Amino acid sequence: MSNHDRRKFLQTGLAVSAAMTGAGAAGSLHGKDAGSGSGTAANSASTGTSTKRFRMRKPYRLIVNDDGGRGYWNWVAPLTTAQYLDALFGPQVEGKPVDALFWCGLQNPSGTGQYGTKVGEVRGSRKQKMSASDWQMLATLRGMLSRGDDPLAVICARGHELGKDVWLSFRVNDHHHVGSPKSSKSSQLYEDRLDLRLEDGRWDYTKSEVRDHVYKLLREAYLDYDVDGVEWDFMRSPGYFPKDKIGEGKEQLNALMKKLRALADEAAQKKGRPQGLAVRLPSWEPGCADVGLDWRTWVKEGWVDVLTASCFQSAEHEADLAPFVEGCRGSKTLVHWCVESTAGFIPNVEFGATRYYGGAPNGPSTEHYRAMALGAYEQGVDGLYFFNLHFAFERYATHPEVAFLHELHDPERLRARDHTYLVSRQTHDSHNRFFKSAPLRPLPRTLTAEKPECSFVITVGADLKRAAAEQRLASTRLRLLLSGLTPGDEFGVWWDGKELAGELQPPLMPGAGVWQQWSGLHWWVADLARLDRAPDRGKHECTVRVKQRNPQIEGGIGVDFAELDVRYWHRPGMPAS
Repeated sequence: MSNHDRRKFLQTGLAVSAAMTGAGAAGSLHGKDAGSGSGTAANSASTGTSTKRFRMRKPYRLIVNDDGGRGYWNWVAPLTTAQYLDALFGPQVEGKPVDALFWCGLQNPSGTGQYGTKVGEVRGSRKQKMSASDWQMLATLRGMLSRGDDPLAVICARGHELGKDVWLSFRVNDHHHVGSPKSSKSSQLYEDRLDLRLEDGRWDYTKSEVRDHVYKLLREAYLDYDVDGVEWDFMRSPGYFPKDKIGEGKEQLNALMKKLRALADEAAQKKGRPQGLAVRLPSWEPGCADVGLDWRTWVKEGWVDVLTASCFQSAEHEADLAPFVEGCRGSKTLVHWCVESTAGFIPNVEFGATRYYGGAPNGPSTEHYRAMALGAYEQGVDGLYFFNLHFAFERYATHPEVAFLHELHDPERLRARDHTYLVSRQTHDSHNRFFKSAPLRPLPRTLTAEKPECSFVITVGADLKRAAAEQRLASTRLRLLLSGLTPGDEFGVWWDGKELAGELQPPLMPGAGVWQQWSGLHWWVADLARLDRAPDRGKHECTVRVKQRNPQIEGGIGVDFAELDVRYWHRPGMPAS
């Protein structure tokens, strides 16, 4: 789009979007059913088809959640409206096989909107003096509103011009402002009504005033803006009721979800096209019941259109998605898995990043994204949902063009390309932060005489056994990072119950010329392809066991990091990796 065209487009505002109500499917990879006006959902693992009758006009394979900060936070303020839209859509949506943008423009419990809400409070509207960080965001927001460019309105218009659906993502009980009452996220209502808060400072959804206020905010979004739907992001952050009122809160939330479904249907009648309702839930499925999220009722009653199973923040790779996939089977609800770009497999300390990656902290590689996608597709999800995707082109700067998005909608393409499976590490952002019953992530582990072994599971999304038989597989390296080893130690590694033969790098022998060991860190490596043990698709268990520990050493052996790195032979005429 030229600058002249963009200016002309922005001047038309919502009128452009209203005139394009039939153009929403233009960017779809999967087409639409012209007979019913609703898309046939793309399914999961192999064929890319499904019998689900998705409510929206086109099926969703890839969804990008933008946390509302593109342009507000990460470019020098103030931006013009055109610059803001380029910052939001340019890197992660435009020209990508993304079906929907979920834009986070509404925070709760503060109740502030990053757009021209008349029901709530525009973020920072009461502030005259502010921090440099707040100014960076508010200078652009205020400038857009002063020019008559309501951010949510122009975002919807721009998204629809690109053939993308645009949803407002609503953070149900965000915690970022808690403890900082002077934050621009804090509203006058929040500051005045201490009686509506939980002990931790967030809203108490058992209070009817809280539920009524939220309904009014979302009614404005559905009826006064050209959104395609609203998402309830329950992962920012889990916890909505007093702990002794979970049952009561669950029933009240169910009633609100039913009311919102009716609201979405009312908006659909007004706009002449479907309006959606989505939820982002903890991927630790028992945690949903712990905090009163009765998602099975929401699916059974047909209230929600997209259900995303998600970690809190740091990336995870062992999520059991079967409860969600099975719970939505036979329904119209799509199941997505959240691909989190926060590098949870790297410890949040500089030393850890250095010892794993040679001195430069990195985010997930293209091979990591491929494997995360394949592992989820193998469990039967309908699509992928990206959170903190901007880390890839901003924080880590590992993917300035976010080119991997061109692959992740197609499981068959992914299965023929190099990919690397990771085993998640425990971080402060893991599910244990909210759910005491949640199991610890598989790594790191310390093996001792009392607890001599640990196991973890890798969900392999490609038939590597077949690829090896067809001589397409170059290597499948299982790599473990072990700490505290000495020449007197003996240990073994088992894959699906059978011991593997591997080697240590650097070697563990007296007198070996090792110039740098980082306090006794060793990589143990076994190539499953060369051992004729390349796995087929599905879940596979790896076990590490200490057979003998040097009796002079105090302390255990650490299993710090694990990955399964898959490489294919790339012959002339074959697609590049």
